[in-house]
Amino acid sequence: MRSSFVGWALPIIFFCQYAHAYDIKDFLSKQFSQIPKVLRIWLDKEKQNYIKIKFNPSQKKLSYRYWQKDNKTVWILDEIGKERNITTGVVVENQKIKSVEVITYRESRGGQVQSKRFTNQYHNKTLDNNFTKEIDSISGATLSVNALNKQVSMALYLNSLKP
Repeated sequence: MRSSFVGWALPIIFFCQYAHAYDIKDFLSKQFSQIPKVLRIWLDKEKQNYIKIKFNPSQKKLSYRYWQKDNKTVWILDEIGKERNITTGVVVENQKIKSVEVITYRESRGGQVQSKRFTNQYHNKTLDNNFTKEIDSISGATLSVNALNKQVSMALYLNSLKP
């Protein structure tokens, strides 16, 4: 019995760990006719501290990668929901959210944040919006909603820092 479980479970676990890179490429292909070169924004200590205080991200980073063509910028960010990372693509155009898509959801609960009905709430939001008050929460998915709010806020902030 155990060997049959291992026989089908291990390939699934392996695939879930490495499928992430393909999902990002697919997401980027939907946003751009030709995927632009990846760019990186580096943060000094002051900006790192501001991010820590303002957004309290689960992962502290020295730099963030992004893709840009004309006025459209795509940020791929990870944030912990309850226990695992949620990878989200945030598209910013002219300092407003154009779209948000959950690329990889790893939590066992709260998957409703992946729905277009939920992510469409971010459309046209700016850094001035208060996501905690303006984005409808989902019962049983509070931590996942909070993670997406952080990711969208972070993307807008990082976008404002671009050269």
